[in-house]
Amino acid sequence: MADPTQGVFQGFDIAASGLRAEMMRSEVAAANIGNMHRTGNATKEPYRRKSVVFEEMLDRVQSASGVPGGEELAQGVRVKEVVEDRETAFPRFRNPGHPDADADGWVWGSNVDVFQELVDLSVIERSFEANLASMRSYRTMLQNTLNNMRSS
Repeated sequence: MADPTQGVFQGFDIAASGLRAEMMRSEVAAANIGNMHRTGNATKEPYRRKSVVFEEMLDRVQSASGVPGGEELAQGVRVKEVVEDRETAFPRFRNPGHPDADADGWVWGSNVDVFQELVDLSVIERSFEANLASMRSYRTMLQNTLNNMRSS
């Protein structure tokens, strides 16, 4: 006979994976803000903005193999990779006395946009709230199930 408690806490695991992934995303955003003033030049590249790519985790199940799309069960999300922004150009500014200035006095700045990072942090905060609300709802659902089982 199959274990009746198997998978009972899977909802918590899925929400926790979202919290872990968003924590990594917040660490990358903080690193971007912390390094946004690292400059460079033609021989030394300035700090390049980084971002996080998520990947959905799926598990194969046999019980729903006849249902279209039913053979995969959601397991949450994870960080697939941290990538550098190679699309956005480095801003250049003239500062002849700067240690990173080239022969003509030009310095390359980081491609980090502080406003974009603040927007990302706001989105991360909302995602944290959503995952925590999901955990609370799942906990309430399990409590109601146990209460219903006791009263039967």
